Amino acid sequence: MNARSPAAAVAWQFHRRHRWGLIALGAYVVALAAIKFAVLGGQRFAFRNDESFAFSVIVPTTATFIYFLAVFTFGLDGDIAARESIYPQRLFTLPLSSDALAGLPMLYGCVAVAGLWFVTRVFAVWPAGARVPAIWPALLAASLLAWTQALTWMSYPLRGLRVVITVLWLSSIDAIILAALYLKASEPAMLAILAPHVPLAYLVARAAIRRARCGDIPNWQRAVGSHSPRQRRAFASAMSAQVWFEWRRHGRSLPILVAMLLPFELAMLFAFHDTRGIVIEVFMMILFTPSVIAAFVAATVGKSSTFTHARPMTDISLITAKLKATLWSALLTWLLVIVTTALALRLSGTASVILDDVHWLSDAIGAPRAAIAIILAITFLIGSTWKLLVQSLAIEMSGRAWLSKASLFATLSLIAIAFPSLLWISHSKRAVAALWNSIPWIAGAMVCVKTLLALWIVSRLFDKRVLSERALLIGAACWCFAVLALSAGMAAIFPDIILRHYFLIFVAILQVPLVRLAAAPLALEWNRHR
Repeated sequence: MNARSPAAAVAWQFHRRHRWGLIALGAYVVALAAIKFAVLGGQRFAFRNDESFAFSVIVPTTATFIYFLAVFTFGLDGDIAARESIYPQRLFTLPLSSDALAGLPMLYGCVAVAGLWFVTRVFAVWPAGARVPAIWPALLAASLLAWTQALTWMSYPLRGLRVVITVLWLSSIDAIILAALYLKASEPAMLAILAPHVPLAYLVARAAIRRARCGDIPNWQRAVGSHSPRQRRAFASAMSAQVWFEWRRHGRSLPILVAMLLPFELAMLFAFHDTRGIVIEVFMMILFTPSVIAAFVAATVGKSSTFTHARPMTDISLITAKLKATLWSALLTWLLVIVTTALALRLSGTASVILDDVHWLSDAIGAPRAAIAIILAITFLIGSTWKLLVQSLAIEMSGRAWLSKASLFATLSLIAIAFPSLLWISHSKRAVAALWNSIPWIAGAMVCVKTLLALWIVSRLFDKRVLSERALLIGAACWCFAVLALSAGMAAIFPDIILRHYFLIFVAILQVPLVRLAAAPLALEWNRHR
């Protein structure tokens, strides 16, 4: 590496590992400029409502900001739920001080997110008559990134504590900013509120890097655990031992993280029990908390190592152990959420608010359909939590870091492209009608693509003898049963005159996971024998 300075050495690390993402972001900026100056002639646009503006500007900018968070915090290289720092240990070998190791990535990241705001302010299409702030959003983005870097580079005494502290701290900063905006604070006042954050975050990051370089990782589990080894009965099989191992490594993370966040969310039911709107919003936030946390935990579930590959177990046994551990993790998490939320609703006196909505649903569509809808909703929430835990299993088990990065960038790029496209379509009644009429055809095409991919993967699994013919038949039967049950439940809620039943079958086929789960053993086989 022919770097002329330490700063260039660290910059080269980001450029080498994320150059294609940065090139794509540059192309996105060029597209924004072309839309504004070539199509609209530099004029502002009369949006129909706030949601239209959010789809076209806020959502793509937020997706880009999330990508910068993942890049400059080294979140793509580490285990976000682990106790140790996620700062790459390879950088500790550079002839740099801890001040430089903490300051340089923070400097590059702050410049990148601040530049993102200034580019958005200049090139994005803003509503006519909107007052766009000049500087403080850039400082807010830099503050959020700096604190995320500092908190993720720290070592923690308990696994998963990093996610809880980071979410709570960043949420507190957002709450302060929202309160200031509600009070109509001026730009100098916003700058005064945000100015101390980056220097304070740098001090915390520097201390975190110093401790990480010394290998100082606190461990509260030793304090609360027994000092004498416990006698454990022998495992009945290698599979049961592997399930126990996966549970110890990853299975407990989700219920522990949700248990840490639930008290803060449930406390809001007691604090705002007289405000119906806030109670409903808090209740919805509680319902989606397991899925949000599962998205963070999912990155660690598929992590494998040479130690895993060397075990005398088949690929399908290793994958099955992970699936069982994640299933128990999702079920335990939702049992905790359902029990604690029901108690909090009853003790806070807010249960009547939720029951009123249930009664309204029952009166609107009938008691039997309402019961089926509630059962499907609960099943969907539990299933989506488990699906989020295992959907990246095939990518992570392949052992290819570029696949994980490419998947993240493709998702963010799709968000950045899809929302402005939908906004453009919404301004044309003819385009909206054409899109609405083509939805069944689009769903059918997606079903065909999914089916073809599944058949190709199944044929590869059979040819490589990763799965036996009996295992493939059992898996296909279970998947078909899940699709039929889901489509039958939706058909009982939606009459054929509202949604065609063949379209509900398409939705069920697309919703029930198949390709990614089937590809996981194939990816592990590829990784173990490369």
